[in-house]
Amino acid sequence: MNNPIVLIVIAQMFGTSLWFSTNGVLKQIEGIWSLSVSDLGNLTNSVQFGFIIGTLLFTITGFADKFKPSRIVMLCCFLGATFNAFIIFGEIPFSFVIFSRLVVGIALAGIYPIGMKLIISWDPQKAPNTLGLLVGMLVLGSSLPYLIRALGISFDWQYTVILTSGLCYIAGITIYLIGDGPHLITNKKSSFRLLDQFSELLKNKNYLASAVGYFGHMWELYAFWTCVPILISISISQHQIHDQEFLVSLLSFLIIGLGFVSCVLGGILAKSLNSSRIASLSLAFSLSICVIYPLAGNLYFFIDLGLLIVWGFFVISDSPQFSAISARVCPQHLVGTALTTQNCIGFSISMITIFLTTSFYESLGLYFVWILLPGPVLGLIFFCRQFGFLKLKTI
Repeated sequence: MNNPIVLIVIAQMFGTSLWFSTNGVLKQIEGIWSLSVSDLGNLTNSVQFGFIIGTLLFTITGFADKFKPSRIVMLCCFLGATFNAFIIFGEIPFSFVIFSRLVVGIALAGIYPIGMKLIISWDPQKAPNTLGLLVGMLVLGSSLPYLIRALGISFDWQYTVILTSGLCYIAGITIYLIGDGPHLITNKKSSFRLLDQFSELLKNKNYLASAVGYFGHMWELYAFWTCVPILISISISQHQIHDQEFLVSLLSFLIIGLGFVSCVLGGILAKSLNSSRIASLSLAFSLSICVIYPLAGNLYFFIDLGLLIVWGFFVISDSPQFSAISARVCPQHLVGTALTTQNCIGFSISMITIFLTTSFYESLGLYFVWILLPGPVLGLIFFCRQFGFLKLKTI
């Protein structure tokens, strides 16, 4: 196949739909198992924990670079789809539901970061563009549950889960049939030395700077997405606007979903501006809005909304560019390990800020968003020390 990129991106979207399979049906699941608020949090966090465990396993074992990425993605699609479907049986205990979502998270570690390596193997030169499209699709999927809630659309939760599992099976078969790209490089060593691999990555100053920039981005990203409905609710309540539930859901979809546009646009602009410029400028704009928001927030509703829209645009546009830079500058036989390590640490960091922001937003008021500042500030400093800012190296 001459240009399988579009099919791979669509297959990746189908595969990663497991991430969001329960987001739009939490209310129905809550009634079936009589869940508390903490139970719902555990249901959501179990996927994140599973993803961290999965990326850690791929990093420690070196499987990300030992085996063909198309085979890994296929097997993980089948594993994730199967365990995702297990929860349709309402008579199973909730503890098994948590376990099944944990396994789904582990499987996603072999679908998303390994999928990035797969797509790069077809055309490394277009990595900023193709990864922008891939991450953009994931952003769109993350925002869809808010649109469904805003429109009042309801589905039988079991059909929703079965559909996502079916799509994931299709994704696995599609990736298997497409196979690996002509630029794939695997680690030919018969055994893996974990410390040697990490040492090789840590000695690579370009990779280290890109990874730290990504960690700073992840400190902010998922916590911001979690806080978007909170910030909209505070603004709507402050200005006494009606239809609060509808507006919170609709505007959350628009603000988060706008990241699809920024990821795709960032990938296109990276051809002329280069990835390092897009990444650093995105991080700088994002942290600037983070500083400004609590100072200007709640003056007028449309000022709040405008700031959140700009923030939602820039908070994600650097993500695919950091991944593209890391994949390009790291040792090419360790691309899979480099990306899974980066994802593992990044998602672990995101759980810290989600906990901090949701714990302190009531006591700190709008200033709780400044909890998000240290990550982008430190990430930008470390990244720009290596790549510069206004006079950037071509990466």
